Amino acid sequence: MIDEMKKIWSTTVWGELGRILKNPMIRDSYRMMSLRPLDPNSRICGPAVTLRYMAFDPLNPTPEAEQIQKNYTSCIEKATAAITPGDIVVAAALGRTDAGVFGDGILYGFKSKGVEGVVVDGSVRDAPIIRKLNIPVFIKGSPTPTVAAYHILDGRPAGILPTEVNVPIVCDGVRVRPGDVLIGDECGIMVIPIEYAEKVAQLGGAVEDIETLQRELIMKGEYIHGQPMSEEVLKKYGMLEKWKIIQEWR
Repeated sequence: MIDEMKKIWSTTVWGELGRILKNPMIRDSYRMMSLRPLDPNSRICGPAVTLRYMAFDPLNPTPEAEQIQKNYTSCIEKATAAITPGDIVVAAALGRTDAGVFGDGILYGFKSKGVEGVVVDGSVRDAPIIRKLNIPVFIKGSPTPTVAAYHILDGRPAGILPTEVNVPIVCDGVRVRPGDVLIGDECGIMVIPIEYAEKVAQLGGAVEDIETLQRELIMKGEYIHGQPMSEEVLKKYGMLEKWKIIQEWR
């Protein structure tokens, strides 16, 4: 299923998930609108490992925050241990664009476990080093030199700490559960609830294969975008069954 989904761009997911859900408003609730990749050529496709953050006052932490601060390293270790090859780490960092949630050290750990990509509705540190890791990283805003646990937000001391791994989270306004599939590129990120992933793989994969053929035929002068494809042409290029899959949903 994941192999088929790796063909699919975020724009295709957006369109086909809408057909599957039969409701464009629900479909749009799975679209992360504010996150962009460090490298515009990045793509991600894989199941989510989730990480939740909480806000605290670094100058006057509550007893709970002090305990979580003591457990910081073990929480990152737990998140790293939860990764299997092909997973995407999704961090709900409260939209703190001024906070460097991950630096190169943590991402080297994720890389060692075979992470497919990292998505965070905050920022990262050490961007020049992170780019050398060739991990697709999607962030909100721009890279920053700060650390998440203590920084200035709106002129006041602020901090965020990781608290839970592999629990339902809200990242960039979108609910993400462990195992939900994310597909992202420079146009944005779509979250695919696991119960719809197989349908998206089947339908979206067929759409991408047909559109790849259409592009080739356009360049040959044998097809005009938007016109119906004849059964003869579809048979000739082995695409008739995939065309039927698409038509079943339209």
